[in-house]
Amino acid sequence: MRIAGYRTFWDTSTLQTAERAMNRATARHKILAHNLANANTPNFVRLDLPEGEAPPSRLMQRALQTGALPLRTTDPRHISLPPAAQPRQAQPKPQPTPMRTDGNTIDPEYEMAQLAENELRYAMLARIAKREKAITS
Repeated sequence: MRIAGYRTFWDTSTLQTAERAMNRATARHKILAHNLANANTPNFVRLDLPEGEAPPSRLMQRALQTGALPLRTTDPRHISLPPAAQPRQAQPKPQPTPMRTDGNTIDPEYEMAQLAENELRYAMLARIAKREKAITS
């Protein structure tokens, strides 16, 4: 993608894929940290992002086939598409896990392990993006 003769950072398909994966890893990190912060909250149910969300490229292909492009309104005067035509963001879903006696489903050790794994995933994606950028520059 070029803007007025300049290349933008996310101008290759590899970088765009890395960007989407990094955004998902960031969102998941926030959810996992939220879970850990609520480890002692009675009746708190663990949340996590579901696996296997449709990638944006499929959503865009479907939108082009149906003639409904995903739009976002930034002003109250804009006309928006019906909710069914809008692309969906990955939403946290409750994760059924064994409960403690207070109804909480958080296991702090598991959450810490998930945070560490997610941090490694993000670091790997950042390295991929850095290497790809060095190759395309």
